[in-house]
Amino acid sequence: MKRSCYLMLYLFLISLTSCFEIVEQVFLKNDGSGNFQLTLNLSKSKTKINSIMKMKTINGHDVPSENEVKQKIKEIEKAVSKTAGITNVKTSMDFNNYIANISCNFAKVNQLNAVIKNVAASDKNNNKYIEKSYDFDIASNIFARINKISLKQDYNKMSNADKEVFTAANYTAIYKFENNVNTVSNKDAKVSPSKKAVMLQQNALDIITEKKSIENKITLNK
Repeated sequence: MKRSCYLMLYLFLISLTSCFEIVEQVFLKNDGSGNFQLTLNLSKSKTKINSIMKMKTINGHDVPSENEVKQKIKEIEKAVSKTAGITNVKTSMDFNNYIANISCNFAKVNQLNAVIKNVAASDKNNNKYIEKSYDFDIASNIFARINKISLKQDYNKMSNADKEVFTAANYTAIYKFENNVNTVSNKDAKVSPSKKAVMLQQNALDIITEKKSIENKITLNK
């Protein structure tokens, strides 16, 4: 599962608790520029995490110190900041509620793909990169969320204790636009009453076991 660490802070943070949420947000302007934000929210398990942070290991995994977490965040911020077309990079870690956040502006959607590659490349344990996670065709006004990586085999190799981590974990994607949304391809996605936003919520385990998909093709009105 280490190759999924680009989603946020690292596998060891996720391995601390069985209740967390990953929230991915993209605001896309008509010219293809916009803002990206990724949040890892472990606040529902903060009491448990406070206890775990005092331990050295759990389920065979080393428990990171606050300084180690801060260092990982700095590495991620550095990898994102060096990406061409990416500006206004901000990271934060709330150790009271255990909420980590990273945000940035992009000039073109494809630059988000470069961000993910750079963050993945900064992890020495990672040897596989995702080629494309986002796409926007201005001519057809179609925004796409793509997911070509499979985590099912990695999950099957995990211990039962590690598998339990994902049972109550959730993934939420929120996409906002200047133009109205015409259609969405993912049947679980919901279009807002204003027609300018799309939300998709999935259980993390359903995504990992490929029962559900985060892929979505959103067609916007011209």
